[in-house]
Amino acid sequence: MSDQQGELQLLLVDDEASVVDSLADTLPWRDIGITKVFKAYSGFEALEILRTNPVDILISDIRMPGMTGLELLSRVRRSWKKIKCILLSGHADFAYAQQAIAHETYDYLLKPASDEELLSKVGGAATALREERDETRFRQRIAQAFQESLPKLRGELLNELLQGLKYAPERLTDKLESLKINMAHGESFAMMLVRLEGHLPKLDFYSLSLMEYAVANMAEELFEDWFRLWSCKSVHGYLVFVVTVPEEKRVSFASQEQFSQAIADELQQKAAQLQLSVSHYLKGSVSVLINKWGSFPHDITRLYEDVLLALRRQVGSQSELFVQVSGEAEQPQVHSLQRLYEPPQLVHLLESGNFEPVEEKLTAIWEELNRRWADSPEHLLEVFFSVYASFSSFAHKNGRELADVIGSALSDVSGLTPTRSAAALHQWMFQSFQMLRQCMENETRNDRELTVRKIKQYVRKHLVDDVSLQSIADYMYMHPVHVSRIFKLETGDNLSDYVLRLKMELAVSLLADPSLKSYEIALRLGYQNPNYFNKVFKKYYSLTPQEYRQKLDGGDIGG
Repeated sequence: MSDQQGELQLLLVDDEASVVDSLADTLPWRDIGITKVFKAYSGFEALEILRTNPVDILISDIRMPGMTGLELLSRVRRSWKKIKCILLSGHADFAYAQQAIAHETYDYLLKPASDEELLSKVGGAATALREERDETRFRQRIAQAFQESLPKLRGELLNELLQGLKYAPERLTDKLESLKINMAHGESFAMMLVRLEGHLPKLDFYSLSLMEYAVANMAEELFEDWFRLWSCKSVHGYLVFVVTVPEEKRVSFASQEQFSQAIADELQQKAAQLQLSVSHYLKGSVSVLINKWGSFPHDITRLYEDVLLALRRQVGSQSELFVQVSGEAEQPQVHSLQRLYEPPQLVHLLESGNFEPVEEKLTAIWEELNRRWADSPEHLLEVFFSVYASFSSFAHKNGRELADVIGSALSDVSGLTPTRSAAALHQWMFQSFQMLRQCMENETRNDRELTVRKIKQYVRKHLVDDVSLQSIADYMYMHPVHVSRIFKLETGDNLSDYVLRLKMELAVSLLADPSLKSYEIALRLGYQNPNYFNKVFKKYYSLTPQEYRQKLDGGDIGG
């Protein structure tokens, strides 16, 4: 089989163990791309394998005790719709199975089937699976879904940049290209902010979303002759547009001065037209603010903060205003800490449960504070209370008081000792973080230990009943795969090995009772097929149950 064909896994199901073993061990499955063959001697064992292994093709006999092949097929169709199922049917059973075969199985075989027939059917199923998983069609579907999500993804990226998130140049370039945004590092841009006013902000979510879409679409149509727009709805609820000029517009002017004046006039005119269009077509009003030009991406956060400042100072609660932000207004002498508020914020990093980025965030906050505002009591307080609030919020969401997590001394704010100097704040921040981290990691370990204890209790209690992985998962209200991983992580053993060990230990104790037959012990342990029990027992102890009992009777095996 070539590597391009892919690797597939097969499950054989038949209550005749010799048939299953013979088919699994003697046929050249690898020649048709089957890399692993699972064996089950009942429908119940088949379901157990399916819950824990990625099976692609299933072959099952129709007539089996306990659960027929048709019943198994029905269960498979409900939970594993993509598995290709092949039924083995005798002539007498074929009429009974015909309807199910027509609607639910990939194919069927009449018994006794030759090796060539069986390999041919499985090979056909393998080919069908590969065609369904064809990489080109899969990529086309993904590409289509990505294309449909482009407007949302573009808006999310712009929002991140507005809030101050920093990307490495190569990473940002890659994102811009992937999202088909025609922006280059160092390119000049202007920023336009549009605030919906009047009755528009009071609309329900759906109607407001339609209005915002309509305004953005109007802007695209009005500006498209002269400008390119990249837009989003900012975290403050405003429509923000990054405005750039295509290169072909620049070369049509004799001088830079003529170009700059023409662009400024045209931008102002388009913005005024946008206000009129909203009023005429949407029966609403907007204020529009246009900021001075800057360099992408270096100036994007600063220009957004400037336009917000102009909105607060020059527009306020008034409506339908047009403001050209000159940048000549007096700039504030005191600035807030950028690293404290840029995304991802500290509280969100804590809630993600990954503590390495939390420590990096705290380090970045303190470095900016120490570099620029180490002597500012207000900035020290600002950082302290912001970090304290994030720690408190995280503790409360985990059902704890902050004092229980970091200790009463660190959680005591009455004297504001950590704000007396940058060094004191640094010590408090990182001591508190380490205490919080240690507490949460201890709780995680304790939760895992409790989970494993409950799993073991359930297994012991139901060892001779239903102790399948699915039954354990249902009891624990967890996914079967998660149950297996938690058990392995905490104990170092596979859950199936643990169950098998307990069953084999119980089997040994039952073998000591001469009144119990071997098949009776098998049934007590949940094995519907005594031959399969004998096989499992011998693999575990290197003796058959009968041989083990004889050694017990002879005293060759210690108690």
